[in-house]
Amino acid sequence: MPAGRRLAAGFLLAAGGALALPAQDPEDWSLSPEAYFLTTEERAEWKKLGSRDSRHDFIELYWLKRDPTAGTPKNEFRETVLARIKTADARFHIAKTPGSRTGRGKVFIVLGTPARVQDSLNPQAAAPRVLGPGERFEALETAPANETNSTWTWDRERTPRILEVLGRPSLDIRFVVEPTRRRDQILDPGLFDEIRETLARRSIVNPTLVRPSGEPMAPPESESAPPRATLSTEVRGVLESAAPAPGDGNVGGAVLWRDSGPANALIWAFTRTSPRQPRLHALVRAADGSEAASFSEPAEPSRSFSSLTPGYICLRKLALAPGSYTANVALTEADGKVLASSAVPLEVPALQKGFAVSSLVLTRGPADAVPGNDPTFVIGQTVLPPRADRSFSSSERLWYFVEVANPSDAQSVTFEPRLRRGAEPLAQLAPFPVKLQHVSPGRSLAGIEMSLEGLEPGSYTLYLRVTDRGGTDALRRADFQLVR
Repeated sequence: MPAGRRLAAGFLLAAGGALALPAQDPEDWSLSPEAYFLTTEERAEWKKLGSRDSRHDFIELYWLKRDPTAGTPKNEFRETVLARIKTADARFHIAKTPGSRTGRGKVFIVLGTPARVQDSLNPQAAAPRVLGPGERFEALETAPANETNSTWTWDRERTPRILEVLGRPSLDIRFVVEPTRRRDQILDPGLFDEIRETLARRSIVNPTLVRPSGEPMAPPESESAPPRATLSTEVRGVLESAAPAPGDGNVGGAVLWRDSGPANALIWAFTRTSPRQPRLHALVRAADGSEAASFSEPAEPSRSFSSLTPGYICLRKLALAPGSYTANVALTEADGKVLASSAVPLEVPALQKGFAVSSLVLTRGPADAVPGNDPTFVIGQTVLPPRADRSFSSSERLWYFVEVANPSDAQSVTFEPRLRRGAEPLAQLAPFPVKLQHVSPGRSLAGIEMSLEGLEPGSYTLYLRVTDRGGTDALRRADFQLVR
């Protein structure tokens, strides 16, 4: 039996409740109360999305990154936010404005119930005005306007948890409320925006699905410096706007390691078109927005992949310091015609610092290594050719793999997969122990075989949570297309 086949385990399509997407049009979702916990980077990313499917995917990821028990049917964070929205709508509405969109409602949703509330009423007489010819008496204009100044306070005695998160000894948020004029405003919106941004970042509990902000970069594990090229204005423009290109092109990326050495970042591009003079371009940015690598060079074909349909595939390896990156990648013709482009997240672990999990790799299946194989995707004695076009037919078997480094107990590592079709939750399994295939001291490989029989054609997302016995875990994601 080939070595790779010994990794097989069944993936059963188990019906399970998962996060439902909001009913409203996702075009307007970023302005909704559900989106109050968006970070600055997430808001910028939302504005770049150009399709309904990509927005649905973004919303799903927004909730998943904040799910304290990802992989279970229940998302406690989402349930808390939705409950607060319901309460705000009931308590703080003014005329036709829902309570969740007023100043007090917004603060309640983000910060929760304050320790105490102090209101003071300031009656204000309306200025007298002589009615002109034909004007009608309007009670709203001539009646006194009751303006309330409201102060909400959070203190260490009653609300210590929120203050610990914010790093503040106490907090006061002041409002001015005037129902007759449909007014409910935060008096210091700058302070609240600062607090909201802090809580938005702290709400992310699955950081492997998002680029963290402001984290210092670890020193490189490799002596090879990443490439730094001067990009032309035209190339930089293509990369800055890189998004999944319509048509027949795909861009992919992964961070993997083998039996020794540091983790390596790999990016590739696929196109069914046969290019004459292909060029591969990339601009890699670190979590703080700084440029970590860039290149623009002739592309070289690679035979390290498989694809459902014939096409051209090129590969580029990068040595990056441990950290979180985003690689904007484009494959073009020499004349600048874009064949494939996208933005690819890359999470490079520091392998000497404890438990680590590689990218999630989708393949048609493992094979035994033989002399002469390109070593890029040879791990131990197993060859894992990624599916470059991310497409499978229902008659195939899909395998998903990760590398695991430094587990505290190789017998106690668990997998927890979850499958979605577009925006629809489709299947999930409870955590189960996975058999690791030893590669070298501290490094192992694990793979699961998944049947595609019975699945409808469409776009799918596979999430995999990998957990060490000590409670350390990592959440990985891979997308694929199923075609007839």
